[in-house]
Formats: sequence, C-alpha cells, structure tokens
Amino acid sequence: MNPAATWHDGVPVTAHDVAYTYREVIEHGYQAIAFLRELEDVRALDDHTVECVLDGPNAAFLAQLGSFVLTHIVAKHLYEGTDWSTNPHNWRPIGSGPFKFVEHVKGDRIELVANEHYWRDGPYIGRLTYHVIPDKAEAHAALLRGDIHHAKHDVAASEIDGWQGRAGVALRIDAGHSLGVLAFNWRQERFQDRRVREALARIIDRREVRDAIYHGLDTPRAYYLDHIEWAYNPEALAPEMDRGAAERLLDKAGFARDASGVRMRLRLATRQLYPQYGIAARVFEKQFSTVGIELSVEELDPLEWQKRVGEAHDFDLAIDAGDIGPDPHQLASTTASDGARNIMGYSNPIVDECFRLGRSSVERAERGPHYKKLQAVLAEDIARIPFLRYGEYLPYRTEFDGFSWSDGVRGTIPVWSMGKVRKAGR
Repeated sequence: MNPAATWHDGVPVTAHDVAYTYREVIEHGYQAIAFLRELEDVRALDDHTVECVLDGPNAAFLAQLGSFVLTHIVAKHLYEGTDWSTNPHNWRPIGSGPFKFVEHVKGDRIELVANEHYWRDGPYIGRLTYHVIPDKAEAHAALLRGDIHHAKHDVAASEIDGWQGRAGVALRIDAGHSLGVLAFNWRQERFQDRRVREALARIIDRREVRDAIYHGLDTPRAYYLDHIEWAYNPEALAPEMDRGAAERLLDKAGFARDASGVRMRLRLATRQLYPQYGIAARVFEKQFSTVGIELSVEELDPLEWQKRVGEAHDFDLAIDAGDIGPDPHQLASTTASDGARNIMGYSNPIVDECFRLGRSSVERAERGPHYKKLQAVLAEDIARIPFLRYGEYLPYRTEFDGFSWSDGVRGTIPVWSMGKVRKAGR
C-alpha cells in the first residue's frame, strides 16, 4: 500500500480499506466472491500491510486479485455501517484515481476533473466527460466531428477498412483474451443428453459469426487460450460443424421435426453490455433454424441478466464470456461446481479435483497437466461451446495518445484508465 495514496476527500488509502472491503464481500457474497472464495481471513497488520489467509495453497491468488473490477476497494470510512446498495456515494463516488467525480446527469453525461493530489504521475488533461450516446452511428458521427475523442462502440466488420483510411482517427484493434462461449442450462433434462449438446455444437459455423463481427477474429474450438502454452491442451476441442450429423443426433435423442418442421424452441440470453455477442446471437438464430430449432434471442441489461440468468436460471442457452488469463484457475469461476459465475449449473468432480490440484503448487510444470486434463474433460462433456475469441475495434481521435493501448503505456494501467491520456506529442 503506497503511503502517498489518498481518497479524493483527502483521507489516506490504507490496508484497513482493503481488509474491510474483502471481509464485506465474503460475508455478503458479493460478485467479487468469484475470485475471493479461497480467502478464509484478511486483516490489516498496519496501515500499509494486508495479510490474506487462504484455505490452502493457491498459486493463482494474485492473478485473481487483479481481475478487472471485481476486486476494487471501497473507502471504509464512507461505507462501514451502511447498506452498500443504498449508500449515497454510489452516485457521488469517492475514489483514489487520477480523476475526481463532479456530476452525473442521468442519460446524458458524467463529468470528472483532474485529481490535483493524485499520488502517481498524471493526469495530463484537466477535465474528462463521458457522454451517454446509445446509438452507434450517432457516437461515431460525433467522433468524426471531433465532439468526442474516443467511442466505446465497436466498428462493424463491414466498416473497418474504411475507418482505417480516415484522417485524424484510428482504431484500437485488440485481439482480446476472452473466449465467447455458448452455455447450456445444465439444469434442464434435454441438456443432460450429450447427443443434444453435440448436435448444437455441430450447428455452429464460427466463420459466419466471425465475419458478422470482424473478419480478423480467431474462431477457436479449444477450451482455453492457446497463448498460455504451459496450461493449454490443443487436443481438447469442441465438435466441428456438421449439420447433417446434428440432425441425426437430434433424431436419436428424440427431437424429431414436427409437422411444421420444428424440433425444439430455445431461448438464447445475451447481454446488451456486449453488442458483439448480440450480433453472434442473431447469426445463431439463423444457423439453428437450418436444422429445425427455433431460437428466440433475449438481450438483457445487466440487472436483468443478474436476476434472470445468474439468480433465477431462467434461460435455455446463454452467450457467456470470460476465462481471461494469465492464470487458468480463473476458469473455476465459470466451470467449477461451486463457481460463483457458473450460470450453467455444470458440475463434474474430475474438473473440481483438477482445479484443486492445479492451484496447489507454484510450479507450472506441476500445475499444467492438471489444467490440460481439465480441458479434456470439458471437451469430452461438451460442457459448453467455445466459438469466438473476441477483440475490440474501437475508434479514437489521434490528437490524443496515452490510451491504455498506446505504445509505451499498454500493460501498465487498466484498459479503462484515462490517467495517461494527453495531447499527442506532449
């Protein structure tokens, strides 16, 4: 804990904030429990030192702590003794980063200003405004006019080449580290039949999905990331496309076409937060119809997703993502029996044992075989269907640099940070 770090109200950031946050997460089962499940106790030894007590050896623990927003810290002096869900600082946040909150105009914008007491280098711009522009075409037009300088709306596959030739703008092109998967609701009897799971896997044309989003994407059948070589099993693959085989499997499983040609009707849940997967869902809708499966797509906002998919399990299929490296143990949150983000209800004791053994040593040579075996089991079960390794194709104006993807910055700050953005050439 850096002694110079302070919250935006001037109170020092200390180890007590960390210990308090993690204890609350564990006690109430908040979403960050996905990566803190093995934490038995946490306490502040002094203002700058935190001690974490685990339930056993866990070589992945530090990687888990660095997992996106799930392990961010809240200010103890502002949240202790309150209901986190109704704390007023949720809407007037006090953080410790390079910009301070000024104003939130719902549906319009969020205003931030530079934190003059920031404990690291920067920020290099005085004011930061996030505009709420739901419509992609409108957002891109605003960027081309120079009204905004970065858009969080992906450029469509058919438009990428044109964007790359425009003066004053460029694209953030990132291959990504996340696998898009089609997840079954294993609680349903029909998905207990492996023939049904294999049939659905054999319907999917990954190239068609890729080309609808961007032609440069990877379309893996693998169950983990191939660039993490020490843990990757290249032989653990989902079935290849073969729609004739899919039809035969569905017939054998008792899902013959009815008089109208329909075998079954399925609801596919996807998140509005990730529009690329909405595109994939529409492609699946068309592909599944070729074998007599009517697919209805339900695009859910974050709260609807949590309630319907995460809590009520009210879905048939879902497009999910995650499994981001660098440590394969992060797969546990989505595929272990007790995984906090295991929306499928999937459970296999061999998988659980592989996770237990895989985390118990710090030596990759000892850990790797357990994770490779785990992938083999996922492939044998067809636990879910990997179909895309998604990247981002986001436009920005070149009069600024220092973005999280810029040369000399990439890998040093979180992908959402604007703390090093500055006028180009300065």
